[in-house]
Amino acid sequence: MRPISRFTAWATTLATAVGATVVLAGSPASADGGGYWSISCDSPHACLRLSLGRQGPGGPFWNMTGCGVHGINDFYDRGYANGRAFDVHYQDGRWDRVEVRSQRPLDGSNRVTSVDVLC
Repeated sequence: MRPISRFTAWATTLATAVGATVVLAGSPASADGGGYWSISCDSPHACLRLSLGRQGPGGPFWNMTGCGVHGINDFYDRGYANGRAFDVHYQDGRWDRVEVRSQRPLDGSNRVTSVDVLC
């Protein structure tokens, strides 16, 4: 009987670890404190939309508040500049600019590492 209880404890621990890994892998990665998640891109902010229909804690849009460099670490498929132009920097060294009062597609398969909001 004792080996069964050890196996049960081991299986429970393994299932918990696998479940935590799946939850973490499926959630959006981090964005710095210079913004907030929303169901929309709010004016006058520069915004990014998570790729593949994913959702952040408050919606799919990361609204960046303030100017300058914002640390980002996730995949986004569209940029919206509702008041300020910004540059999106990717992990592979490439970048895209979203001009003021415009929106454009981004490389949703390339990790965004930072955004420079121009003021």
